[in-house]
Amino acid sequence: MKFGIAIIGRREEILGFSAVGLTIFPAETGEVAREILFDLKRALTDETHTIGTPKFAIVFVMEEFIRSLTQEELTKLSAGALPSIISLPGNSGSTGYGNEKIRRIVEKAVGSDIFGNS
Repeated sequence: MKFGIAIIGRREEILGFSAVGLTIFPAETGEVAREILFDLKRALTDETHTIGTPKFAIVFVMEEFIRSLTQEELTKLSAGALPSIISLPGNSGSTGYGNEKIRRIVEKAVGSDIFGNS
């Protein structure tokens, strides 16, 4: 079974990713990015609400759009194994969101902050 990789972000930031085989989903606002993410997540289920065949295994989302999601929305989008949603910094650089998310995941897994304060 072949899974795809998608990327959501501003057109000028993601256009080049199509050259390496990613499916691009241009979004100019957080609201549009949110709609695309939920559409991609819904594509995993059929009418009977059972898990179907996922179209994308990985969905990269520009950091500015991931940050606009509520914790409840992130929880819904993270339910299940696929797709894996990964944030990428945009042209303006990283806000530290991705590092903080990894820190929280590791802290939850091992029971303490092994990275220390930074």
